Amino acid sequence: MKYLLLFILILPVSVIGQRNILNAKSPDEIGQKTIDELIISENDSPLAYGYVNERDVLFSMTVWEVIDLDERVNFPLYYPTDTLIVRSDRRPLIHYLLTNALDGNIEIYDRDNLKNPLPLEKLSASLKFKKIKPGTDEGIGLEKINSYGGAKSFLESFDIDLGEFNGIDPNTLPNSKPQDSEELTRGEYESELERLIFENNLLKRNEYSEEVFDYSDVFKYKIKGIWYFDKRQAELKYRPIAIAPVIIDPRSKSKGEEGYIDLFWMFYPDTRQVLFEAEAFNESNTSKPVNFDHMINSRRFSAFIYKEDNVFQDRSLKEYIPENALMQLLESERIKEKIRNKEQDMWSY
Repeated sequence: MKYLLLFILILPVSVIGQRNILNAKSPDEIGQKTIDELIISENDSPLAYGYVNERDVLFSMTVWEVIDLDERVNFPLYYPTDTLIVRSDRRPLIHYLLTNALDGNIEIYDRDNLKNPLPLEKLSASLKFKKIKPGTDEGIGLEKINSYGGAKSFLESFDIDLGEFNGIDPNTLPNSKPQDSEELTRGEYESELERLIFENNLLKRNEYSEEVFDYSDVFKYKIKGIWYFDKRQAELKYRPIAIAPVIIDPRSKSKGEEGYIDLFWMFYPDTRQVLFEAEAFNESNTSKPVNFDHMINSRRFSAFIYKEDNVFQDRSLKEYIPENALMQLLESERIKEKIRNKEQDMWSY
């Protein structure tokens, strides 16, 4: 009898684990929104942030946090990394951010200060890395290029216009860039010539190796937000300001290493409509997915504070607690406790 009761309790969860599975007439209809859901969501949008009068803010603090995707509670932001084995409505957070960035739907920036827009060409270039093979004793790759007398002669043999790099003698270029100098280095010059070789498709596929970004290469997310106490609501609140995916650099993958880069930064309010329409997996009830905008605004994730606004030019924890992960973790907890104590002070007399 107890096994029958257990089966009855589990049955509804397993049956309705996917949207519209009970009313589907064909496998193609499984996962699609029902007519009622389409009507409701037609004009649906994320709950707008309320206006906050500066005089009502008793205190505020800006913090930068890292969302480590190795932590189980953060898995809904990371999975699925292989989109071929799941339904079309299940995608990781990076899918929605990157797709809209490449389509130009959401403005992207190179840093968390959101001052300098990041060109799409630079974003596309950071998603893949091509490396010319040595081609030793094979007559391909670098060996073929060197047989022409170098990359410059190789390009000129195909009548490729070098533009601003025409007439530059690489032997006169410095190996490193002096501080506060915009002078071209030899490494940058050679990288630009290599870029022209790939742009003009002068090499065959077997003459170079290529590392391409994959959803599984997302290592963590950085999120910038503000904690503030609103005296009108008598409540401590959190407002996300910017978000950035951190990925394994394809350039480092080609070397067998794991270097990390901030792919781009986005002003979070610009992402809200997209993330509101994007659904994440809900482990508590798979028939009721939760959207990413709700997850982030309600802080349904685990994060580590790596920087707070401070008088020392907003220095990070690593700058004053170097090479000590444990003490950095304790410092992060101290900052969290400081924020909680600020709220507690509001109710103390």
